[in-house]
Amino acid sequence: MSIADFPQFAAACAILFSVAIRWLRSGASWEAVDQGSATANELRELTGILDYDKLQETFGPPRLEDGAFRVTRHDVLRERTGLGYLFGDRYLDGASALIAIATLLPLWPTWSTRWWLDTLLAFACIYQAAGWAASARLFRQK
Repeated sequence: MSIADFPQFAAACAILFSVAIRWLRSGASWEAVDQGSATANELRELTGILDYDKLQETFGPPRLEDGAFRVTRHDVLRERTGLGYLFGDRYLDGASALIAIATLLPLWPTWSTRWWLDTLLAFACIYQAAGWAASARLFRQK
């Protein structure tokens, strides 16, 4: 690896780190939905609906004993907004991880694919950065 390849290496490592954190965070929220104990915070992260009143309008009132909403995975996926996809989506994050791994492989100089792989890496970086910027808005409202 030369000095010119270091920005691609750093971006790929940052993307993989970001994807791992986002998978862990959203995985815990999906597990709460599967167990029937999804609170407003988990639903806000999964759907992108930030307003509590809008959450109640969409999913109904939470249970009185624990504040959990009665939702299924299908209900959450049906009500998901674009902001919800920015907070984390396993397919978009998986594609970002595949792009990062392909960038780290030493095969791309042989195939003369550097220009399109760099373009895909830039799009993956933009998606991850936009997701973290949107998540900052989510954490600020807690």
